[in-house]
Amino acid sequence: MSKIDDSLNKLRDIEGFMAVGVFTPNGELAAQVTSTNIKLAEIGSLANDVLLKAQKATDLMNVGRGQLVHVEAPKAHIIARCLNEADNFSETQSGKAHIHLVLMLTKDANLAMGKIKLESIIHEVAESFR
Repeated sequence: MSKIDDSLNKLRDIEGFMAVGVFTPNGELAAQVTSTNIKLAEIGSLANDVLLKAQKATDLMNVGRGQLVHVEAPKAHIIARCLNEADNFSETQSGKAHIHLVLMLTKDANLAMGKIKLESIIHEVAESFR
């Protein structure tokens, strides 16, 4: 198992865990861990689009580039988080990680723990993308 898989598997401990995936800034699935037969590549690509649109919107609002989007749906929570270490956040910079993590939790999941662990794990995963 790779270092990325080891990091992602730590999220399985969250009550209500469904799936997690690492995506490129273009929405391509790089790694995943799921507990069900979720089509994470498709879901993550759509969540990635929502994240990118939210980032553009926060720029237009003059509040800075957004990093996280949380979508609450009747059957699940979907959390998409961007980590871009580049000096210019609108670009990917050589030697700096730029990844997106998409975490899916059940409706009754421990949401606070999910967000806390997601923040920690995204920095672990970033090491493999520098």
